[in-house]
Amino acid sequence: MKITFILTLAVFGLLVRTAYGDAPKSYSVVLSSATIGTAELDGGDYTMLVHRDGNEPKVRLTELKTGNATDVAAKVEGVDKKFEDTEVVSREENGVKRITEVHIGGTKLRIVFQQGSSL
Repeated sequence: MKITFILTLAVFGLLVRTAYGDAPKSYSVVLSSATIGTAELDGGDYTMLVHRDGNEPKVRLTELKTGNATDVAAKVEGVDKKFEDTEVVSREENGVKRITEVHIGGTKLRIVFQQGSSL
């Protein structure tokens, strides 16, 4: 009886940990006016919610000032070393500033945006 109880607790603990690991994560980021995929964003403070839709990672950017939200396709990658600060990587193409990546400070996460696609 005691072993059954312990095994039940262990299985429950693993299920809770697995569910928590897939929970959406939210980060704060400051963006300048630019495009991500086909979405055009105004400069300002944003909340970036990283979540999964099935097996596909997605990012929802919500501008804090207006509450406007935009979903964009993204690839979430792990790197070997933690980023000290949040960094926004962009490049200019044909006079248009495009955000290509965001490195999340304090984590080993790099968000790579798929150009030409928003949801």
